[in-house]
Amino acid sequence: MRGSMAIATVLAAALIPSPQAWAGLWSKTYNFKTGVTLEVGAETDSGLRLDSVRFEMPQNAEMRTAREATVEVTISNSSESAQRIGLALALFDANGRLVGVADGGTSLVPLRSGRLKIYRLGFKNVNTEAPQAATFQISVETNP
Repeated sequence: MRGSMAIATVLAAALIPSPQAWAGLWSKTYNFKTGVTLEVGAETDSGLRLDSVRFEMPQNAEMRTAREATVEVTISNSSESAQRIGLALALFDANGRLVGVADGGTSLVPLRSGRLKIYRLGFKNVNTEAPQAATFQISVETNP
């Protein structure tokens, strides 16, 4: 009896999808430009489209009292279901050094099907050399 219960428990656990099975991660590297809207148009496997990315770097970024460097990421949901979105964006200089990191995403309400949202992310703490970035890598993680 105990053996059959253990087997049933293992089988039941195998049938429940893990959080990793629901999540999808998409990531790509692009050339960095500040003050310009970069039209990307990349599609993820989960039905999201990375429409555009725009970086704003303050004039005096090397001073700790400067306004925060930011990035606006526009994403459209062309899938048939609402999705929670997590974003991570890393800036690299010409030598491949990491010079800035921003992250954010869905806070309470998922991005509904057929909708577009602009996510505004800040580069906090490690950002004094962010304006010298040569490339950026963006990762989009989705959860239904």
